[in-house]
Amino acid sequence: MTTKAKLYISWIAAVGLIVLVAGLSHWQSTGLPRLLAFLFLAMVLSTQKIRLPGMKGTMSLSFPFILVGIADFGFGETLLLGCTVAFVQTLWHAKTPPRPEQIVFNMGTLVLSAGLADWLSHAILRLLHLNSLVLLLASASLFYLLLNTGLVAGVISLTEEKPFQKEWLHCFYWAFPYFLVSAVAAGLVSTLSHSASWVAGLLVLPLIYLCHFWYQIHVERTVRVQAAVPGSDEISPVLVQD
Repeated sequence: MTTKAKLYISWIAAVGLIVLVAGLSHWQSTGLPRLLAFLFLAMVLSTQKIRLPGMKGTMSLSFPFILVGIADFGFGETLLLGCTVAFVQTLWHAKTPPRPEQIVFNMGTLVLSAGLADWLSHAILRLLHLNSLVLLLASASLFYLLLNTGLVAGVISLTEEKPFQKEWLHCFYWAFPYFLVSAVAAGLVSTLSHSASWVAGLLVLPLIYLCHFWYQIHVERTVRVQAAVPGSDEISPVLVQD
């Protein structure tokens, strides 16, 4: 690993830790039972990973829960969700035991992505004097997608000495449809939670899993098609590395 890559990983880990400590130090609870329930489900579903073509990366079912956190939870609670699911997703059934720097980078990346997406999306709504769940989730998803893929493309570019723009486009290509569906699912969970109870919002879980299952089939089919075409370029995004 190059010196630049080591410095980059250290910087992401350090800033992520600062953001996490700042969020937890200003803890505002929106309900402990709901937080524990969503945290448990997010941890369980973060083990359902899609292994991406040509990369050591995976995507899991945890993203909708982070969006629900941005919409309905406190800032510290959302950061706790992001940090926890990154830890579980990195360690669970990894092909090779993750290195310490890999774990802290993944956790730092998700904390930064979730934290900045939370702050920026709420700041936009305050600036526009709006209270729109659709706008909140749309902006949060976009900010999270740009930040997450950008941070990960940066470490890939430095460690594997590949062009940053190409790696970022690859990340964005695979992540965008998944994030779009996740935003819709999170909107349904949040809407049901507000209209009935937070338990009612969990009724959307089967739909989330079906979308995840469909995307896994799509990825596997793409891998088979690429393998059948000699000399084809692999499209290789990554969100959390194993």
